[in-house]
Amino acid sequence: MHDIDAATELWAECWAVAFAGWSRCKARSEGEAEAWIFGIARNQLSSYYRSGQIASRTLDELRWATPTVQESDRAEIELEAELAELRVTLTEALSRVPVMRRRAVELRVLEGLPYEQVAQALGCSEQTARAHVSRGLRQLERQMDRQQILELQGAIR
Repeated sequence: MHDIDAATELWAECWAVAFAGWSRCKARSEGEAEAWIFGIARNQLSSYYRSGQIASRTLDELRWATPTVQESDRAEIELEAELAELRVTLTEALSRVPVMRRRAVELRVLEGLPYEQVAQALGCSEQTARAHVSRGLRQLERQMDRQQILELQGAIR
């Protein structure tokens, strides 16, 4: 994710969901509570990638506002999150995904098009477009994991 505003909104929604559901959390340790919150974050991010939208239901229910990121903070956030390096890694990993799947991911995730338009652009059915996006994202994840492992190995040597 390279959109600071979307990341901030997702972050806020994750904490709202955690706050609203805390009474149902069965964590017996700090580590289990952390895992529970990471599970919420994973689900929120997954939902965002599937739908292209951030479901701010819990924020709305709690009447919480998403924090505003000040312009003066954006450069620092980009630096701390190492977004420049991440963009390079993402571009390299994406280049290793087969062309049709890469284009499907670009249309759906980067451009935010609905699946119907992705299908039209690819000249396939909506179901096939969904499959291309899903498989492309899985391949991209594997490529990024592999790249990070190689970088870590290089740093250790």
